[in-house]
Amino acid sequence: QIIDHIDYLDTAIEALTQEICERLVPFEIGVALVSSIPGISATTAQVIIAETGGDMSKFPTAEHLCAWAGLAPASYESAGKRRSAGTRHGSTSLRRAMIEAARAAARSKGTY
Repeated sequence: QIIDHIDYLDTAIEALTQEICERLVPFEIGVALVSSIPGISATTAQVIIAETGGDMSKFPTAEHLCAWAGLAPASYESAGKRRSAGTRHGSTSLRRAMIEAARAAARSKGTY
């Protein structure tokens, strides 16, 4: 039963992977461009395109995208004193993908 379940999961993964590839056909150039960045694999590029929709015009600056992804620090200021407030809430799957890419880029050699 366990082997049958593993086989079922493998076929489900293959079907979902095929559907993802079919839906990303219009975004092939964007996926190739994003995956050329050190630390970003093809899968991470697919997550980035899927979460942002491939349309970056809705983000005026890179800081807006970081804030939307939950990567920008939140600010807490009261009576002129600034205190740490952690990071903002945002897209959890995009945040996880970007953190994974940053860690991979930090460990890669020959990049700055």
